[in-house]
Amino acid sequence: MPNTLVHIAIQGPLNNLLNKGSYPQWLLLGCIIPDIPWILQRIFHVAPGIDPYILRLYSLNQASLFFCFFIAAALALTTRRPGPIFMLLSLNSFLHLLLDATQIKWANGVHLLVPFSWSMLRFDWLWPEHYFYLGATMAGLLFLACYWRKITATELEIVRPTAGKAALILGLLLFYVAGPVLFFNQAVAADNHFARTLMAASDRAGKYIELDRVFFAGEDKTVRPFSGEIFTLQGLLPAKSGLISVQGYFTAAKTIQVTRYHQHTQYRAMASYLGLLLIAAIWIHSLIRRRSPTPQ
Repeated sequence: MPNTLVHIAIQGPLNNLLNKGSYPQWLLLGCIIPDIPWILQRIFHVAPGIDPYILRLYSLNQASLFFCFFIAAALALTTRRPGPIFMLLSLNSFLHLLLDATQIKWANGVHLLVPFSWSMLRFDWLWPEHYFYLGATMAGLLFLACYWRKITATELEIVRPTAGKAALILGLLLFYVAGPVLFFNQAVAADNHFARTLMAASDRAGKYIELDRVFFAGEDKTVRPFSGEIFTLQGLLPAKSGLISVQGYFTAAKTIQVTRYHQHTQYRAMASYLGLLLIAAIWIHSLIRRRSPTPQ
């Protein structure tokens, strides 16, 4: 999906145009709400004893627009103006997912209609390495450089919630955390990220498969996707190790005949880390300088 700076480059000017640049810190937070589950997945993926399929499908459900609404509502209720800020967070979560769908991402996509449909939306317009995204990455940095002072000087509008609001916030967060488990079976049935295909180890032969951004070990021609298993690739393959996406079919439980592949670069991850770091710096700066909260 587009890196964080690309989202800032497109969603930041839109906020200036449509919302007169109001609540800029919350705009930046809205740019990353759908990525929060994937950030946490990277952390928990290395923890022992966690089933990789459960973790992947949990994150997939939680990153849907449906669950973005719940965390957006919880965050908005901590402010003086929960209505406008909820709308800002929700709209930018929606725009984030639409931008994600513009990329060619085999075995991937976004969920806009959960809990009514688990079909994944993907427009397949451009690869992540396309010059458009590289230019937008630079534009995202330029946007933050130009508006840094204005953003950090803006009041966060955070207040101490009443007891009733605090209980509502807690309830929304609890559903945001626990709710994705309720829809695990639906995500499996839809074969999101080809999880059902991968889970049926004894029935893989002949099945179509796609893998998104997996590390290809050129020496032994293997990949290791989110499931943790190691698969051997056959067919036309890159000469060197690196990140690739794959389309093909299983010829055996752990062998994939590759029909197409695409080689990726590493800049997307580094640009996302930089964007997240800059958003965190803006929020820390704003929290330090903000006025003491008052009861609402």
